[in-house]
Amino acid sequence: MAGSSNDDVQIQIDALCTALTTGVPYTSGLHTVKHDDLVVYYELEGETRPCRIDLSKASDAELVALNAACQQATFGVGGNDVLDENYRKAGKMDVQNFSLRFDVAALLEKVSPEILHGRGHNKVIEENKFLRAEMYKLNVYGPGSFFKAHKDTPRGEDMIGSLVVVFPTNHEGGALTLEHGGKNWVFDSAAELSAVSESPSIAYIAFYSDVTHTVETVNAGYRVTLTYNLFVASRNDGIDTIQRNISEPERAFEKGLRALLANPSFLPSGGFLAFGLAHQYPIPVKPLLRAGRLRGRGLPGILPLLKGNDALIRAISEHVGLETQLKVHYITDQIGRDILADDVIQTGHIVEDQGELQDQLEELGEPVHGSDDDDPAGVVVVWVTELTELNPVEATYVAYGNEASTGHIYGDVALFVEIPEVGEGIRA
Repeated sequence: MAGSSNDDVQIQIDALCTALTTGVPYTSGLHTVKHDDLVVYYELEGETRPCRIDLSKASDAELVALNAACQQATFGVGGNDVLDENYRKAGKMDVQNFSLRFDVAALLEKVSPEILHGRGHNKVIEENKFLRAEMYKLNVYGPGSFFKAHKDTPRGEDMIGSLVVVFPTNHEGGALTLEHGGKNWVFDSAAELSAVSESPSIAYIAFYSDVTHTVETVNAGYRVTLTYNLFVASRNDGIDTIQRNISEPERAFEKGLRALLANPSFLPSGGFLAFGLAHQYPIPVKPLLRAGRLRGRGLPGILPLLKGNDALIRAISEHVGLETQLKVHYITDQIGRDILADDVIQTGHIVEDQGELQDQLEELGEPVHGSDDDDPAGVVVVWVTELTELNPVEATYVAYGNEASTGHIYGDVALFVEIPEVGEGIRA
């Protein structure tokens, strides 16, 4: 019977994992707009009056003129803007150099339920959160233009992603290829727009900021886009919710989680369900000093920034009645056991020996059961999805004794769901 119970637990864990494999880190489609939304006014050097272009019926000559009014597009590297046409060849126009009436509000209503996916359960987006769009740039990709694989530069900790609007100008190529978590997707806006039945329409795609994306070479025509940075914001006038449909993967995850909690063979003495993070976050690494002891920076401030499946896990777990936490899983070969810490450990500490290092580490967390075969104590952790290296942390320390030496402690941040023991809390 014990073997059967263990098999049931594994089946239920596999069901959780399967529910997390069907989501995608973007949303895309077509959106019907007004004719006035597609009229752009822009500055042209030497002209006293702004130029006008209607992107619903722009001629080749008008698009050539728009492209000529653009500057060469740069890209961010290490906090600096770099110009290299071997990596990116396109035109850009900053927001102060053009204007248009495009109403992004209706489009935000369409993409918000998907981008805020997981931030609410029971058909409602979490509390008073909403998407705020900040217009960033207008770009023109002419024949032969492209942008190699890259990630967008975050414009703040609350930036969750980007929204790209593709105007209905005649062009071929220029598809957007996305890559995340070893999977790839292609959004061919030119093909989407050429098949549109309602006019006028734009194509759009919104994706998370840590998604790698490529603008493939434009073979003919001009691909004109408007990019918005997307931020998660809070309303100050009380709770204003967005209704949405609960997806099948969400239902499957909740069902699997409840089945595990009801199974007395699953973590009978309690422990943690652990999930490798699917997205990158601004993990705090700047040290805080406290004389003579290890000191960390708390991770709770990152919880509201979770997105995609990471946010889904948190929302459903808390909806069921479980506590979720971000912890650092430190792999500490020096002391022979792994540690789960609530904080990112400060770098540059001085310790007398490995024993003192272990004591200080365990002040910030607790040892993982089974990471040291000689000591069965510690918290039990069941990994649903593998620990990822998207949010790594590192600390250095100096050990002194007969001879001083420098050591390193490596870890990765992951999401943990606390499971009470059978008979306690929601398992009573």
